Amino acid sequence: MLTYKVFSRFKVLTGALGLFLCGALGVGVAHATVILEGSDAIGLHSRGADAGAITYRDQTWSAIGGADARPIAFIGDALSGVGSGTHTVSTFSSVAAAGTLSNYVALYFQAGGGCCSENDTLITAAGAATAVGSYLTAGGTVMIGNYVGGASWDFAVGTSGGGYAHVAGYGGGLPGSSCSDRETVTATGTANGFTQPPSIGCWTHQAYDQAGFFGAKGFTLSFFDGGVDYPAGFSSLLSNGKTVTGGGGGTVPEPASLALLGIGLAGIRLAGMGAMRRKQMARKQMA
Repeated sequence: MLTYKVFSRFKVLTGALGLFLCGALGVGVAHATVILEGSDAIGLHSRGADAGAITYRDQTWSAIGGADARPIAFIGDALSGVGSGTHTVSTFSSVAAAGTLSNYVALYFQAGGGCCSENDTLITAAGAATAVGSYLTAGGTVMIGNYVGGASWDFAVGTSGGGYAHVAGYGGGLPGSSCSDRETVTATGTANGFTQPPSIGCWTHQAYDQAGFFGAKGFTLSFFDGGVDYPAGFSSLLSNGKTVTGGGGGTVPEPASLALLGIGLAGIRLAGMGAMRRKQMARKQMA
């Protein structure tokens, strides 16, 4: 009888411990993705019917949208006419106009006028940063067109006003071409659904110091090298997480956490069976 009681208590503790460890390891915890884009191929060139830019646009929508049925929110010039050959893309002039952000699988922020540096007014508008911050906390994906390191985006990028000093090219704090076609798709970029873009006269405006600065902030995945027009170790499309097509995005429990979740649920099930067994034994003793 003593052995049975000890075993029953062990099952209860096992269930509780399993659930506790699952929570501690982040089962069901969403993982946000932020992508820094040094090109205006989507916001500007794809609207001009450039075939290479349109291909890249749709690769981007696939990467940040995946198979999720929710639309992508394109926030910037609502009359830009940006299209899509793969996903539903809804255009808005502001974060507020987009409404409930959880309705969207990803948010894309257009550069001012489509070119050539980030549009900070989109995120400094009343309530915008708070709404986007909550969206990221819930595991959303945000892509910033022509990011130049503005302090307004520090909350999303994880910088403290220092991003600008590590951006080369147009609007950045470091020298580098303001207009380049020498970016090169990386193996990581290929794995995330991108191909080598063609020369369109001006693809890259900014490149980011991955090796010396942004990598330490979690931006470890470069989809496009900046090329020879920028310092070594610079990226023109840099992410702090895999895109949906690269195996990331959304809520992704780790295998070890899933195993612990199974232990927790099994423990709870056994504990429940033990309780039923004890009730049955108590009834027999009273009979």
